[in-house]
Amino acid sequence: MKPVRVVCSGRWLSLVGLLVMAVTTGAFAASGDSQAPAPSPPANKLTLAYYDFSSGTTGADVNLRHTFQSSTAWLGAYHESDDFDQVRAGYEYDYHRDWLVLVPSAQAATHGFLGATIYGEVGHHVFAIGGAGRTNLHPYWNLGFDPNDYIQFGAGYRDEAGNTSSVYVIRDDRLGTGQTNTHVFFRRYLPAHWRLSLDVVKEHGTGDAGALVDAWSVTVDVDWRRWFARVADDPHVNYTADQQVRIAAGLRF
Repeated sequence: MKPVRVVCSGRWLSLVGLLVMAVTTGAFAASGDSQAPAPSPPANKLTLAYYDFSSGTTGADVNLRHTFQSSTAWLGAYHESDDFDQVRAGYEYDYHRDWLVLVPSAQAATHGFLGATIYGEVGHHVFAIGGAGRTNLHPYWNLGFDPNDYIQFGAGYRDEAGNTSSVYVIRDDRLGTGQTNTHVFFRRYLPAHWRLSLDVVKEHGTGDAGALVDAWSVTVDVDWRRWFARVADDPHVNYTADQQVRIAAGLRF
């Protein structure tokens, strides 16, 4: 099978360059007080998303999350114009103590899907990242856009204001596809309650059709107070032949 080679357009490369400069050089920096994250975020988060596939298919999703004192639960529904529908629910426990973070989670969805993941961080400002996921291999449209059965490893840095930079890998370790998503992630708090996140992902591995995928995807998130928006361009969403543009928005309340 002839390898599929996709590169970012000049438009996306320019955008990524500007955003990386803003994050790494502090072009939007202000006083320390103005950059500090909000101490008590709202407990609920509602996200509405629209997905446009190059094949002509469209998708829509609604997701509601509620954060308790030390855990989070969510309920979501996904609809695709090719008649694939899925309702999902999940729960995660957030353990934070000194230099250790552990976040185990469980998910269930229609079409008989069951899954579980665990995420961990070890360290303070400089931290190591590790994680893993397992499913029962039933149909599941992954809205995380990484392999469902995986191992994860990486490292990151977080300053006192919450600004974060990290590099981590999520790799299929079960189905022999070699699917590997390498994430380069930046998050920066800006003046006037703005927050910018940038996730650049190198996708490499064998897709569902047996072709080699070697591509880059880009996701940009902008938060302002309780509102947020997300735009992403993924040339081989979930290692399929489809290019997908994702648009999401919502609020915390």
